[in-house]
Amino acid sequence: MSFREKKAWVTICALLVVFLPFCLLMMDGFHRPDPDYYYLANLVLGALGAFVLLECALVLMARYLSPEDASVPKDERDQLFAFYASRVAYVALIVLVVVVTFFLIHAQGRNWGWGMAYLLVIVVAEILRATALIVQYRRG
Repeated sequence: MSFREKKAWVTICALLVVFLPFCLLMMDGFHRPDPDYYYLANLVLGALGAFVLLECALVLMARYLSPEDASVPKDERDQLFAFYASRVAYVALIVLVVVVTFFLIHAQGRNWGWGMAYLLVIVVAEILRATALIVQYRRG
């Protein structure tokens, strides 16, 4: 498994480990009679910080475990895989943002929860990007 494929797996794992509990805590905190927006904002910042720290730690560990593979420069194949994965992810991102915007416009009540749906859409698009990259590496 190449280092870039390991990085894609690290991204998927870090996103799932951080943002699944985040979504549960966010839904629990938002669906109270009087939600504490300060707590919700701190939850967002904490989740983003935890993701960055976990991603950096896992990438450094992957780099430590295979230093010779990590120093190989990107070739045309790697760039092609990255472009394809980005295209898949960002088409999905645009579609999901349009869907979330539709519900945001037509929903009743406060918009904080729908605003968090935008963050969830970005996370899903990033998972799709990493998954498409892994699929390309597996296909060769």
